[in-house]
Amino acid sequence: MADLAKGTRISLTNGGCVTIIKELGRGGQGIVYLVDLNGQQKVLKWYLTAPDEKFYRNLEKNIMNGAPSDAFLWPEHLTNRQLGSFGYVMQLRPKNYYEFGNYLLAKVCFKSFTAMLAAAMKICDGFMMLHRCGYSYQDLNDGNFFIDPTNGDVLICDNDNVMPQGEKSGIMGKARYMAPEIVAGGIPDKRSDRFSLSVILFMLFYANHPFEGERVIACPCMTESYERKFYGSEAIFIYDPTNNTNRPVRGIHQNVIRRWFVFPSILRETFEREFSQDYLHNPEKRMIEQNWEKIISRVRDQLVICPTCKEETFVETNGAVGKCINRGCNIDISKRLFINNRSLPLTDKTEIFIDNDNTPDAIVSKDANGVLIIRNISSDKWTVETPSGKVKTVESQGIMPVKEGLKIMFKIREIPYRGEMTNI
Repeated sequence: MADLAKGTRISLTNGGCVTIIKELGRGGQGIVYLVDLNGQQKVLKWYLTAPDEKFYRNLEKNIMNGAPSDAFLWPEHLTNRQLGSFGYVMQLRPKNYYEFGNYLLAKVCFKSFTAMLAAAMKICDGFMMLHRCGYSYQDLNDGNFFIDPTNGDVLICDNDNVMPQGEKSGIMGKARYMAPEIVAGGIPDKRSDRFSLSVILFMLFYANHPFEGERVIACPCMTESYERKFYGSEAIFIYDPTNNTNRPVRGIHQNVIRRWFVFPSILRETFEREFSQDYLHNPEKRMIEQNWEKIISRVRDQLVICPTCKEETFVETNGAVGKCINRGCNIDISKRLFINNRSLPLTDKTEIFIDNDNTPDAIVSKDANGVLIIRNISSDKWTVETPSGKVKTVESQGIMPVKEGLKIMFKIREIPYRGEMTNI
C-alpha cells in the first residue's frame, strides 16, 4: 500500500470524507495521519496491510456501540475499503498528554504523587468499564496510554484491537505485557487483561518492568524462546519473597530499587501477591479492577503533606507518628478519619477523597488559631453528629473541626459514606 499524499480524500461509510493534511507517525500496523473532517482536525489510522473482514466488521460494530468511557480515544468513523486498504477516524490527542513511555524514560514526570495516583485510578476505571461492556483489550502495552502529567488524566488509544470476550483479534501483542497463558498461545480475555493491567500499574508506580531483573539482564539475546520463558512459563517477579533469583540490578534498575519502599506496604504486598507463582498460573485469582481501585484509594489515603518540608510523602498508618520519605521528619498522624476499613490521617493541607474518583471531597487546614479543620469542597452537604448526640449540617464550602468522636455522614453524588474521627 502506498502512503497517502497530502490532499487525498478518503471516503467514510457514513457518506462523509476526510482529507489528508500530513503524516503524524507510523508503527507496525499502520500510519497515522492528521486529517480534516468538515473543518475539524481529526486523526486517521490507515492500515499498511488491510486486516480481514472479521476485523473490519468488529471495528464497525465497536464504532456503532461507542466508547465504554471518556478515557478512550475510541474509533469514531470507519472508512470504506479503498486504495488497497482501510482505516478509521478518531479524535486528535490534546498536546498536554504524553505517551506513557516518556514517563518510563523520565522525559516527562508527574507533577505530584496525587497526579500519579489519579492516572492509576483512571486506567483501572477505564478497563472496568471496558469489561462491563463485554470487551477485552487484546493488545495492552505502554504505548496505549497518554497521560497529562499535571492532573493524571489518561487517554487510552489503539482501541481497534478491542474484541468481545472470548474472541481473538489476530493482532499479537507484546510478550512483556501478556499474561503467561497468552504467551503460551491462549485466547485473550478479561483475566489476561487484568494481568496486563497489573504490569502497567507496576510500571506506572516503579518505572521498571516487574519481571525484568538479573535473569533477563543475563540473557545474551532476547529471542522468542527466551521471551516465552521470561514472560511465560518461567516468569519470576523481581521482588518475589520466596525466590530471589531475579532481583533488580543496581545501576540498571535504579527506579524500582529507589521507589520500592517509597510507596506504602499495602502496594508492595499487593504486587507480591498478584505476581506470585500461584496467581501467575491461576488467572481466576487475579484482582478485578474495582479491587485495584480500592488499593489505590488506600494508598492515596496515606499521602500527606509533611508539615516540616512541605512536600508530599506517604506514611504508614500503623502508628501515631509517620516518617517523611524526603528528610525523615516525624509527622503527627494521630488524628484519623475512619471510613469502613480505611484510616485517613488528618494533617494540614491534606486532601481527602471519600470515593474512588479523582476529585477531592475535602481538605484539611488550620484556622487562625492553628486548630485543624476540614472544609467540605464537594457539591454535597454532610451531616455531623457530636458525641452528645447533636446533629449539624456542613454545607458545601462549610467547615468542621477535627475533633475526636464526631460522626459524619458524607453524601457523595447521592451515595452515603459513614465516617468517624478518632485519635490513636
